[in-house]
Amino acid sequence: MNTNYLAVSLYIFLMFSAAYSQAQENEERIVRGNIVCVELDETGGANVSEDFIECKGVVYMLGVDGKISSIHGSEEEMKKLSAGSKTRMGYRLPLRLKGADAGHQRAWRLYMQSLEPLNEGESEEITVTGTIYCLFPNYRDGSVTPMVATAPCDEYEDHAHVIYTNEGQTYAIHGPHEKITAIEKTSERKNVTLKGNVQGNNGGWILYVN
Repeated sequence: MNTNYLAVSLYIFLMFSAAYSQAQENEERIVRGNIVCVELDETGGANVSEDFIECKGVVYMLGVDGKISSIHGSEEEMKKLSAGSKTRMGYRLPLRLKGADAGHQRAWRLYMQSLEPLNEGESEEITVTGTIYCLFPNYRDGSVTPMVATAPCDEYEDHAHVIYTNEGQTYAIHGPHEKITAIEKTSERKNVTLKGNVQGNNGGWILYVN
């Protein structure tokens, strides 16, 4: 068979696969689960609230599908979402949200309908230094346990990561699987410097490491 034909066919296949993968990553879907607010401070304190009115950190959903996802939308939409976190007669019923799901098992994120996902390079690139926290999910209780790991965390259950910068800003850490894995494989958690693209707003910031 003509080698040029094979090369062209392979190229078309790879381009189709990449396009399909991108479409799948940003596929809009319905998710259900409990939400929590994770707020960090300069003393190393980590406040996790399942019943909140306003979140000054990052909101996460513990989905009934076993995924922990940071949630992002317009500031107005995030305020409405926070109001929905209140208990009903002592019970917390799972919320039902619609949005574009993206990421992988080490870093899921959900973009609500009011926030269009940005591609790499479409947002400001920054460099931050701070402390990285692992967020271990407890799906049964609908909450998370923040921890500053003292050893590599790549062998633990799937969990999320945030960084609290020296300037007092909290970012949900996202990026390609290999980048998140590289962060997990190191025991460095304090005074860590990360470079990436910033997305989101005061309702929840993302640092997409590159």
